[in-house]
Amino acid sequence: MHYDDNRPDTYWSRAIILVDMNAFFCSVEQMDHPELQGRSIGITNGSQGTCIITSSYEARAYGVRTGIRLKEAQRLCPGFLQVPSHPERYAQISSRIMKALSRITPDMEIFSVDEAFLDVTHCQRLLGTPQQIARLVKQTVLEASGGVLCSVGASGDKTTAKYAAKLQKPNGLTLIPPGRARETLAKVPVTELCGIARGIGRYLAERGVYTCGDMRRLPIGEIGRRFGNPGRRIWLMTQGLDPDPAHTDVAAPKSIGHGKVMPPNTKNRSVIEVFLLHMTEKVAARLRLHHSLIAMEG
Repeated sequence: MHYDDNRPDTYWSRAIILVDMNAFFCSVEQMDHPELQGRSIGITNGSQGTCIITSSYEARAYGVRTGIRLKEAQRLCPGFLQVPSHPERYAQISSRIMKALSRITPDMEIFSVDEAFLDVTHCQRLLGTPQQIARLVKQTVLEASGGVLCSVGASGDKTTAKYAAKLQKPNGLTLIPPGRARETLAKVPVTELCGIARGIGRYLAERGVYTCGDMRRLPIGEIGRRFGNPGRRIWLMTQGLDPDPAHTDVAAPKSIGHGKVMPPNTKNRSVIEVFLLHMTEKVAARLRLHHSLIAMEG
């Protein structure tokens, strides 16, 4: 079996794929309701919701983004349609997709409801090159969901794969061979990489580090002394050498909560109490579920 970390069409010594369902909630709504396909839509928390949870790519083209108010979205985007969220349906489709992806490789980390990392290093002899497996992943998502498209990024580490996945959205497939990851990331701002927050970004900027290429001038020991092992990992991330594996075991939650956006300037006590009761029931249900899972594992 011949490995060449510099070519996209051959086997790699390490191969990580990041799959990202495109505008997932909106895609599910457009799949379930064909009349919404091609339309500018935004998901809100119920029909009375006033904050955009996510928006379709058609709406994003007009500047509609997560977190803005409904009225602002309607002002920015002619023909904008508000769609109430259906969390149970999104969870159902997500579960189908993740179950199907787990048949490709057991080395899978569910990163969020619409993202997953797949370590396919040991699948190449059976399934082909990372390029071929990436195409299989896209087809698997499409069939398991019933029509949801996804973008896929592949490289030799998680950070570069995640960066690759966002380069050709929606419905993209981008491969960055491990041997080319360092040069590909060289001109990318460090804050564009997943996991590098503004605080670390400011620390790096103060030391003249703005792009991944700039990081080479900062000794790994210096950022390691300031941030410990996470700092050393950040240095490696910028060089296309993120050592973090796909975490197949999901850790128990450190906290359990639920949020819901109320209409602006709500002062009616009964309305507030309804919202509080709803959130309390959600938290209680999650606590019961987590307790059951612990009992099953025990």
